Amino acid sequence: MSPPEDPKHLEAIAELLASRGLDASDFISAIEVLGNLKKKESNNKSKAEAKIKSSEKKIYKDKEFVFETRQDCFIYRDARTKCGNYYIRIYDAITRKEFSKSLRTSNRHQALVAAEIMYREKRDKITRGVKMSSINTGQLIETYLNQRLKEKSSIPHTGITPDSLDRLKTKLDYWQKYITILKLEKRPLEKIPPEVGKEFGLWMLNLPKQYYRGRPRSRETVNHTIAAIKKMYKDIAVEDKYIAMGDMPQFRYLKVQRDTAPKRDILEESEYMELCRWMQYTYTRDKNITELERTKRKVFGKYLTIQYNTGCRNKEMLGLRWCDIEPNPHSKDDTARLVNIPASNSKTGKGRQVASNIGDKLNAILKAYKHIGYIPEDTDYIFSNIASTKRGKNIPYQTPAMEKRLKDVLVGSGLQDKFDSEVPKRTIVLYSGRHYYCSMRLKNGVDIYLLALNMGTSVKYIEQTYSHLTTSIMTNEITKGQGWSAKDIENED
Repeated sequence: MSPPEDPKHLEAIAELLASRGLDASDFISAIEVLGNLKKKESNNKSKAEAKIKSSEKKIYKDKEFVFETRQDCFIYRDARTKCGNYYIRIYDAITRKEFSKSLRTSNRHQALVAAEIMYREKRDKITRGVKMSSINTGQLIETYLNQRLKEKSSIPHTGITPDSLDRLKTKLDYWQKYITILKLEKRPLEKIPPEVGKEFGLWMLNLPKQYYRGRPRSRETVNHTIAAIKKMYKDIAVEDKYIAMGDMPQFRYLKVQRDTAPKRDILEESEYMELCRWMQYTYTRDKNITELERTKRKVFGKYLTIQYNTGCRNKEMLGLRWCDIEPNPHSKDDTARLVNIPASNSKTGKGRQVASNIGDKLNAILKAYKHIGYIPEDTDYIFSNIASTKRGKNIPYQTPAMEKRLKDVLVGSGLQDKFDSEVPKRTIVLYSGRHYYCSMRLKNGVDIYLLALNMGTSVKYIEQTYSHLTTSIMTNEITKGQGWSAKDIENED
């Protein structure tokens, strides 16, 4: 028996219908429409569920749950195939992620064991929010380099420059070599123990060097390599959810001495003058060379002296064009020039001007070029490759070619024998010219702020790196008044 209707409810409904201009028949029609819609939705839902079940029957043959108390993992045979192998399916209701993979066996018992092991591995990945798929170290490095390649830019600090990309490849090669030695190159990232990275720094430090073998490997270089590897793991492995943060390799940075002395050896002033004289009077006057080789030697000699008189970096030197040079309107010296280093050719990504009296050296280069019939355009590189197959194509020399020339002149001049006999041995490289320039300018009393502007570096860096020089330069100021008392006593005697 239905409960008696409340007259108040009926009156309220009647008033509501009347206020909307409706009557009882309209109300009944609306109820019928709603009922039909609900019935249709229910039918559609039943059909969808039936369709899913029908689809599952077409795929999931011999379906069997791996665990009696869990419904999120089961094995099955794919009804669409004839091989009869078992598959596993794992589903996480929270993340709505699904994982299916062949177990590569048609044996039910083997399939259940394999599924149980795989479930533990994959379920852990699901709960930690990482990808089901895995990659190894080589694939990680390849993915990261491809990503960085998209950021390639010729202007520093707007992406990654070609030189920086090459250095990055070299750093990551060390990690790949280390992983290969440990026989982990085929192992997925999540299966490599994080503590593996702890010994990498010491391993790299003691690794034989390919270049400059007479000098120990720089600890700063090792630490920079570790930083690059960590960034790769964070940007790809963690961010793309191949591993969780806790799975990242653990590294130990090497301790670095707080010694701010110049990191590279430099020539003494007398040695620099000796080298210049040898290049001018012996190196370029060899009677057993071709005119083309003689021109190359003359140009290299001027390259070296220009670098030693401007303090420009190797990349900046090789990227100079004739249009980057202009007379210095603020100097009465005919050889005074302003060297414009554009942002695209600067390490810092900021353009600057370098003031130096190098006009005579640039004229000597033009004269040498003219002698072999090469007249450069304003947009040509100053140190353009003048080999017969490259002349006129505006192809600049690369650093390795200049480094080889430097080794030749150091050996030929006899300076290399001197350096090798010293303890410790001195190693002079192209970049030594920049350190020589800074040292000599400081010794000649150039204001450190102006020097920083000219070199495209910071005052702080110069103060830290050349603190021993700045102290010796200020000797007269620091020792003012010292010795007065002793002298006064001597006069009294």
